[in-house]
Amino acid sequence: MSFGAPYFTLPEFTYHKPKTLKEALELLDTYRDEAKVMAGGVGLVAFMKERLISPSHVIDIKEIPELKRVEYREGAGLKIGAAVTLSELENNEIIKKKYTALYQAIKKAADPIIRNRATLVGNICEALPWVDGPIPLIAYNAKVEVMSLNDVRLIPVSDFIKGPVEIDLAPNEIATFIHVPDPPPESKSTFLKFNTGSEFALATMAAHVVGSVKPKEVYLVYGAVSTKPVRASEAERIILTSENIKEAIVEAATKASQEIDVVSDVLASEDYRRHLIKVLTINALKSIFEVS
Repeated sequence: MSFGAPYFTLPEFTYHKPKTLKEALELLDTYRDEAKVMAGGVGLVAFMKERLISPSHVIDIKEIPELKRVEYREGAGLKIGAAVTLSELENNEIIKKKYTALYQAIKKAADPIIRNRATLVGNICEALPWVDGPIPLIAYNAKVEVMSLNDVRLIPVSDFIKGPVEIDLAPNEIATFIHVPDPPPESKSTFLKFNTGSEFALATMAAHVVGSVKPKEVYLVYGAVSTKPVRASEAERIILTSENIKEAIVEAATKASQEIDVVSDVLASEDYRRHLIKVLTINALKSIFEVS
């Protein structure tokens, strides 16, 4: 990721490589605002090279054993450590089988070289409007586990991301794990992304529906169209209450394109993004409900 800054070097900093989570938390508790935590380092290094941030201390957590684990328990769901790379998740059979939208988002994230380094937790902590990871996680009602020396918090991903590059994380806290609930057997999900060959998506969406004949739960989540990930609650309600799913899909897609606050920028206009929201929603819901 680059914003075109002229810098080719990093600002000076002290590098720390703790061997345990306790040691990492102690370092962060000591240095607080002067420190940044690094797992994959894809976003952090880019921000530092561009002088958007200049921490005096960098705490590298990627070799801490408990943060390198992916665990799944039936009924409890998925637990992903902060040091697990996107490539490791891409090759995880449980994610392929049970978390379709998350798997598709990971497959479409950046390129294989970056996926070998980048982490899902880091993807969320960047809180950039166009990153892919948060969108399916919100559709699955995932939560971020945040730790300090004296406390542990579980925060919904939708609340953890407060705005562009703004997250609910105190200076002495580390985002350590992502918890993703176990999807019910009758649920289906998908992730769609539209870009024009650049790393910056113009629109993304994840759809997660529980109950394919008569929906019990519907989640329609959008990224890259607003300043943070957003759900289309009125569009979800249309799918939940409709008796004719084919008609409801078009109606819900239209409503989604209208109800969301959409930004206009150098990549795409507001009107074009609203058009993309409608198209992606129709395609996603047709795929889930298997209608033409």
